[in-house]
Amino acid sequence: MYTKNEYEEISPELHNVMQTTLSGVFFGACLGGFVKSRDAYLYFIESNQATAFKTTMQAKKQLQDYVTIGFAKGAVHWGWRLGVFTGCFSLITTTVAVYRGVPALVDYIMAGAITGAVYKANLGVAAMLVGAGVGATLSAVGGFIILSVLKMAGVSMDDIRRVFYKVKEARKNQLDQAYEKSAKEKHDNLTQHHDVLVAEKGQKKVEEID
Repeated sequence: MYTKNEYEEISPELHNVMQTTLSGVFFGACLGGFVKSRDAYLYFIESNQATAFKTTMQAKKQLQDYVTIGFAKGAVHWGWRLGVFTGCFSLITTTVAVYRGVPALVDYIMAGAITGAVYKANLGVAAMLVGAGVGATLSAVGGFIILSVLKMAGVSMDDIRRVFYKVKEARKNQLDQAYEKSAKEKHDNLTQHHDVLVAEKGQKKVEEID
């Protein structure tokens, strides 16, 4: 899981952990940004009911600035937190499952307990114990649902990781082909232009060019 292949590419398991972490950052940023921007909008309206603005455009601009700043603060506040939480949870569950060879409910419970404890580490031992308990409970429910769905579908987590990895490889191959096609067309156009110039002006040696 933590080694690269002969092409210096990371493993599908680690790629899945990275995708999960980035997804957590994205959803956390969106959720936190929307909530904070709404709170900023309501606070601005309530706090400036008696404020006399010079023009309507000035009021709208200040409101937009206030809401934008609120969105940015909320996105940063929740984005990195949810990213760290989901990344830590996914890394632990994936590592334990790869080590044991098969995913089990205990993997989710262990990952939830460790992640919850780490998330509340700055609040003291008591908060860590509470975080571990809540994390283990929620992870047990989530893990049971995930494993049940996988069992009913007849697939495994390895199959899902391989599918996502193949999608990534297919996207990369299409992008490389597009770059290659673009470079080839550009090269062909340049070659044709060169042939036209040679036909019009004839061939010249380097020392003959002014």
